[in-house]
Amino acid sequence: MPGIRTLTVDGLTFSTEGWVSPSGYTLWLDELKGWDDGPSVRRDRAERMNAHGEFGERGWRGARLVTIEGDATCPSEEVAALAAEDLAAVLADGLDGVLEVTDTATADMSAGTYLFADPKIGWKNDTTATYQFQFWCPKPRKYGAPVTAATGIATPGGALEYPLEDPLDYGAAGSPGTVTLTNTGTADTAPTFTVSAVTEDMPFGFTITHVQSGNRLVYSDAVLLGQTVRLDTSDGSVLLEGYADRSAKLTVREWTRLAKKSAGTWLFEATDAPGAQLLVEVRPAWW
Repeated sequence: MPGIRTLTVDGLTFSTEGWVSPSGYTLWLDELKGWDDGPSVRRDRAERMNAHGEFGERGWRGARLVTIEGDATCPSEEVAALAAEDLAAVLADGLDGVLEVTDTATADMSAGTYLFADPKIGWKNDTTATYQFQFWCPKPRKYGAPVTAATGIATPGGALEYPLEDPLDYGAAGSPGTVTLTNTGTADTAPTFTVSAVTEDMPFGFTITHVQSGNRLVYSDAVLLGQTVRLDTSDGSVLLEGYADRSAKLTVREWTRLAKKSAGTWLFEATDAPGAQLLVEVRPAWW
């Protein structure tokens, strides 16, 4: 059974415990359908010629359809009118929004969404409105809060300093140049990488290697002091300073998603660039 739940979309919060809006009405969440259920499966089917059965083809998950229902209780008819106006305006411009669901029994999750059908608003009495919304999430995964970690390139550690003194001085600690993050969810997820030239130019680009598979991302162009390059596994984009397409400079493109309930380790290498830094971001994902 789920715990205490709240769903937030387009500035309104619907809660199983009731959420009081700035206008004075309280939104109650009675039903949340399609969020806990796995999304539909899409599969092409082909019969075997002159044989029993069909060919086994891979299936793909469809979009997620989420329905919410509940009441808006109001202290007066004037506040009830405000509640109806606010409910009718949820994602009314047709643009995308975000469904954010918090649950005291599990991790907080979110998904991009659109309004799927006309909102249904009714009345129990003069000060209690009812609502029903259907939201369409074209990307079926639900995402948790991002986890991040950073590293520089690999550097050797120090050695014993002579003459020996008490306590012993082993010099500066080294760095393996790796980052390890875990996807705690039940679906695979797409990590993102942000490479920065923090203290000096990166004249020969960089390489990011997924240690478990050996797959590499090799960027062959210089990164100047202060610049950043962001690589997104979800769409294969490579952007300099957040807007300039540099995908042609990614000469090895072995994109690797992070599997469910698993940890991934990435090795960062950049020749003659001791000031380079790699930031890895992973958003745990659930079906």
